[in-house]
Amino acid sequence: MADPVPVSKSFSKFAIQLYQQCVAEKGGNVILSPFSVQSALSLALMGATGETAREMSTVMGYGTQDRNAIADNFATLLSTYKDSPLLKIANKIYVQNKYHVKAQFNDIATKKFNSEAQSLNFAQNVESAKTINTWVEDKTNDKIKDLIPADALNEDTRMVLVNAIYFKGLWENKFKPEDTKKMPFHVTKTSEVDVDMMYTKANFKYGILEDLNAVALEMPYKDSDLSMLIILPNEIDGLPALEAALGNKDLSEITQNLYKTEVMVYLPKFKIEYEIELKNVLSKMGMAQMFSNGAEFKDLLEEEEPLKVSKVIHKAFIEVNEEGAEAAAATAVIVMTFAAVFPEEMRIDHPFYFAIVDSKTHMTYFSGSIAKENFQ
Repeated sequence: MADPVPVSKSFSKFAIQLYQQCVAEKGGNVILSPFSVQSALSLALMGATGETAREMSTVMGYGTQDRNAIADNFATLLSTYKDSPLLKIANKIYVQNKYHVKAQFNDIATKKFNSEAQSLNFAQNVESAKTINTWVEDKTNDKIKDLIPADALNEDTRMVLVNAIYFKGLWENKFKPEDTKKMPFHVTKTSEVDVDMMYTKANFKYGILEDLNAVALEMPYKDSDLSMLIILPNEIDGLPALEAALGNKDLSEITQNLYKTEVMVYLPKFKIEYEIELKNVLSKMGMAQMFSNGAEFKDLLEEEEPLKVSKVIHKAFIEVNEEGAEAAAATAVIVMTFAAVFPEEMRIDHPFYFAIVDSKTHMTYFSGSIAKENFQ
């Protein structure tokens, strides 16, 4: 096996930067799967060459452009959750019929990304979109619907790379429904709204983050290494400052510095759906060339045509309630030709950041924030 890429480090950095850019591009309540986006882009990277490959590798934080090293790390990561009842991950490649995937790319996609190729006639865009969207719905327990709009596909489309991720976990310490009460959530210093606030008291990992002017709580999911990390600014209007400060942080460093103590937790129930086209976001992050006529994807197809990425579409969903959390996301990369002693209290009653993380691999599978009053 090639020397491993520091996957957890690269994912953690990419996750924060992606989140920051998405908030800047499209505010409000946010839910993303940085893992889904990076998986789809990394699969595309396996067919990229030249400056395009360099840009993609740099932005995603890989310490190498060695495809085999990157692919081996994905293979190891995906095998970790191969039979997981909580987290399900799937990749798929759709290719324009009468076109042929290069053997080396197909080998890596199949063996390392657990993907497979399927031919479609993208000129029949409605039927093709339906095929792709049905696959996504199946892999996300019907939570992500209509990922690909029909008008995103046409006779110039050559390939669509899709990643889907689905998570459903029960809290290790469940909230009792009878303890859920209407309580105020402070949207701003001068505006508040009543929400369904859950309550529990148990031992959790907790910490005061003085450098972030915030406190953190890690709530584990039953029978897994996965947990929800919540970072709550000390100030009601402190979320923007927290988001900016997180750019210099590794979430795994935050979780490693928390300590176990009894905490009284007040957490609002919430459900978010989020959709974003990531071309502007990824371009601002430094990945602009793959969208340009100078893009180099020479190792994707046998046919010698100039290829570029036209769209990167991402959809995500999360619901948090007394039982636990359910989350799903999907990303499509569309490639076209161009010619303590006393219990602590954590009252999560104003805008906050959250992430679903793995305590062993330090991966960020979902991240987001509650910034507005529309929780449902």
